[in-house]
Amino acid sequence: MLSFFNLSITAFETYEDIAWGYFWSIDSYQLQINPSSVSCSYGKNEADDEPASANGGAIPQKSPTYFKETVSFKFTLDLTGVIPSVPDGDWYWMLPSEISYFMGLDDSIEKLKGVTIYPLRATHAPPFVHLVWGDISLKGVVTDLGIEYTYFNSTGSAVRAEISITIDEFINRDVEESKYQSPDITRIPTIKSGDTLPALCKEFYSDKKYYMKIAEINGLPSFRRLKLGERLLFPPLEK
Repeated sequence: MLSFFNLSITAFETYEDIAWGYFWSIDSYQLQINPSSVSCSYGKNEADDEPASANGGAIPQKSPTYFKETVSFKFTLDLTGVIPSVPDGDWYWMLPSEISYFMGLDDSIEKLKGVTIYPLRATHAPPFVHLVWGDISLKGVVTDLGIEYTYFNSTGSAVRAEISITIDEFINRDVEESKYQSPDITRIPTIKSGDTLPALCKEFYSDKKYYMKIAEINGLPSFRRLKLGERLLFPPLEK
């Protein structure tokens, strides 16, 4: 039986769903035994392009710089009997351990892949994940999953494996940059239902009169027809 205090990875269809908690999740994977260590690193996550004003002239970049967190760890899956519990996703957990040993780790590893890297039908992309273990909490996407099979039973099924995972923090730039109400920041929001160019110009520039200029910059045939899911450029303005 898995412990309530073991490291868990919960999958969500969208990043926004994470805020609603477990009941909005797709699935969850809990480690059979916790990793002996977890590595955390922080790196800059900022746009590489030099911003240009709406009039075409370059201006100094004043976009905020984010330090994105990356978490990496390794753990073991084991059906040899050395560990009293069986891995998460093993459908034979109620049967004698010999049955689990004979069937191998396929079920558990498939569940792990489903939670971390398999594309979702709705989004055609891997899920967003929320890692929780003690004081560690990270919301992001899995960027690396490694599996090293180290022991096999007599039928050739793997019964022990070493797993390595790397998760990169996801930073919602639209949300973070909305905190900065300066016209010197380049924004590239995703169009949502109800968005209009005048309203977005009012939000980003404190003046909706720039909507025709923004339509021209983005090559829009009409400022009235915005496509849901489209990303538009709102560069800094020289006033």
